[in-house]
Amino acid sequence: MKKFFTLFAVAAMAFAAQANVLTVCEGESTNNYAPIYGLYYDTPNTRTQMIYPATMLTDMQEGEISEVKFYCANEGGIPTNLAGATIQLSFKAVDQDGFDEAIEVVDGATVVATTTIAGGESELVFTLDEPYEYTGGNLLIETLLTNTASYKTTNFYGVNTDNISSLFQYVWSTWSGPSVNGNKFLPQATFTFEAGQTPQPTQKTGAPVFNGYTTDGIHAYFVEIKESEPSTIYYRVQFGQDGEFTEWAEYEDILSYTQDGWYRVEAYAVADGKLASDPIAYEFVVNPATGLSEMATSKTVASTRYYNMAGQEMQQANGLTIVVTTYTDGTTSTVKVVK
Repeated sequence: MKKFFTLFAVAAMAFAAQANVLTVCEGESTNNYAPIYGLYYDTPNTRTQMIYPATMLTDMQEGEISEVKFYCANEGGIPTNLAGATIQLSFKAVDQDGFDEAIEVVDGATVVATTTIAGGESELVFTLDEPYEYTGGNLLIETLLTNTASYKTTNFYGVNTDNISSLFQYVWSTWSGPSVNGNKFLPQATFTFEAGQTPQPTQKTGAPVFNGYTTDGIHAYFVEIKESEPSTIYYRVQFGQDGEFTEWAEYEDILSYTQDGWYRVEAYAVADGKLASDPIAYEFVVNPATGLSEMATSKTVASTRYYNMAGQEMQQANGLTIVVTTYTDGTTSTVKVVK
């Protein structure tokens, strides 16, 4: 009375890297010490170090940073008389989420970019020489003035913090040596990064199983779809061999059919971290006299081919895929699979 058919389809998922942006410390507070000590543009080797805690950067984990920008709070942008000032940007992964009372400079940061101010810009932009792989954790960002300009204050937007999250160092005079001061402020920063590639699953989800049955005195046929492992099941239904399939829907409860005629139910399952299962199909006929009658003929699969939405043939299913199954009797079945 019941016929089972297996359609051979594979859903391979791989997402290419894509550009993303992450903005942190958006606020109306302003400060002229970070991201660069904005008063001492005329003092060589003036530098600022800022520590952005990992909790701010979780969306960027395993990504590759290609650009960082900060936002000037001055009316008219960065003063034009600072044109020619050159700033070097460096990164370092650190365990600390701020600076202690000793206010010690952290050594060993890696230079990743250099920019020269033109003046009048509302943003201070650093385009990295090579992408920097951020693997998680607290990120120290250092700016270092390598070419000087005028003595001029420059303010940037950001947020005030509870702990000492940035420090600035400058040479007060040739006889007193460098001075280091702490600051409870982090400037607003936007990171442009390439998202890490999502690992491609290799193991298929176990295919679901059909359980069909009737109940005495009720002219209806019931179809239960059982998972073979914890997963989400999707199904669709075709009524009449020339009928259109319904849209794929998530299976929630037992299905029931009362209209006399031929039915085909198709289903597949997807578990977290796995490929979708092979789709399976279940065919039956509801008959007014007996409730059910056996299908007269069965079909044997001769070949299965996969196409993308542009009509190009693929080796296996990938993303939104059209699966065309050809049977030995010459008929075909077309299945649109979304994984």
